[in-house]
Amino acid sequence: MAYEGTGWSAQRGSGVAAYTVIAVVAVPPGAQKVTAVVEPGLLAMTQAGDSVTLGGVPYGDGGAAPGRIGTVTVKDARGGPAGWSLVGGVTDFTGPGGVRIPGASLSWTLACAAAPGSPSRCTPGSPGVVGAEGAVLASAPDAAVVGGTLTVDAGVELRVPPYTPPGAYTAVLTLTLS
Repeated sequence: MAYEGTGWSAQRGSGVAAYTVIAVVAVPPGAQKVTAVVEPGLLAMTQAGDSVTLGGVPYGDGGAAPGRIGTVTVKDARGGPAGWSLVGGVTDFTGPGGVRIPGASLSWTLACAAAPGSPSRCTPGSPGVVGAEGAVLASAPDAAVVGGTLTVDAGVELRVPPYTPPGAYTAVLTLTLS
């Protein structure tokens, strides 16, 4: 493997690849040498929508308030061997009069898929509690060739305790791609 400078890292570099040294060949008269460069891009995500609305729960009974996050699209155009991880964490839910439902009461079930032609494969995280500590929503492993467009979806469910005072309860779900 060859690289220039001291700034190489697995996240920015490209994987091991065979190469051939080509001797400089003079361009014959009436011909032109043509060169193209493929530029590396970024690792980025977008999300459909900026809010999640959960279903209602009857006062006194408690139970599950189901919903779905907006589909997250991850685009990996870096061109290197490094995979990525998408992690989500949620704050406590705060309602009327400062009543709280712990963020650990939110759980999710996950799904992800790679678009046709994407060299990366997408692995959903484990279903379960999200909480403030966060949980893996999806990831793509390191590989010789990575990249592409991948979509991530999650069904969420908030477990509301019985006799939680009526009203709207709000939390912030933060997604981090690295």
